[in-house]
Amino acid sequence: MASDTRAIPIPRPMTDVSDAKTPSRASGASQSGGEPPKRELEQAPLMLRKASVVLMCGAALPWMTSIETAGHMPWPSWFGAWVLTLIAGWLLLDGTKARYGAKASGISKALAGAHPMGPVGAAMAVFLVAIIISLSTAVYFNGAEFVDFVLPENTELELDNKYPINAILEFGTLLLALATFAHITAYEYGGKFNPIFPLMFVGPAVAGVFKVLEAGSMLGDYPLVLVGVLGAAAVGAGGIMAIYTMYVTMKDAKVQGDLKKEAARERKRAEREARRSS
Repeated sequence: MASDTRAIPIPRPMTDVSDAKTPSRASGASQSGGEPPKRELEQAPLMLRKASVVLMCGAALPWMTSIETAGHMPWPSWFGAWVLTLIAGWLLLDGTKARYGAKASGISKALAGAHPMGPVGAAMAVFLVAIIISLSTAVYFNGAEFVDFVLPENTELELDNKYPINAILEFGTLLLALATFAHITAYEYGGKFNPIFPLMFVGPAVAGVFKVLEAGSMLGDYPLVLVGVLGAAAVGAGGIMAIYTMYVTMKDAKVQGDLKKEAARERKRAEREARRSS
């Protein structure tokens, strides 16, 4: 585990992964014969991991579909896509462990052995099936009135299918939370941090808050609205936590930049003094 020996204990920004003591992929595991060494996480990645867990809890509920369909949920389709999304997230996390030499399943080891991005490709393929299931599902409404789960024959009504887009966004949010958790795990084992992950939480932050406000007027109309509100509240909270993580990251980066500038000025000042004294 890398140790910080600087005089001023300022947390490193997440994008700084140049430390020579940082563990690299499976080398630590192969040398010690066990788990690879982990770096000590700074404040920002720890916060982002917590944000991903909060987002995960909220996105695991039908926080969009239950509200948009007024509780008329196509449960077989929803549960099928939900399970597939969880499997995709597990492949991302387990594949990360296999790629860095940590304890992982034989499936992920085989996929990572074939190609380092093999588990990611398998996860995307599984999630694609979840999207297809969502696109093939319908919950028809005539305005605000529920009609049916199948398109009525010989109807002249302009019906609105309120399920597919909301389901895809819902499961996409869940996959984002799972992928972020896997990404922080990779960073912990010595990988590089991608700042796009906390940036992508802006969408859930906004959507979660809006869904809570939208469903607030529906409380008491149907039982599932409370589940939707709870899920949306957690999604919004997780997104806001990640946004705060970005603020912490930028603040840490500024501190590091100021320290480097000050060190450079001190070095130049010392050089000038040395030339004058000579």
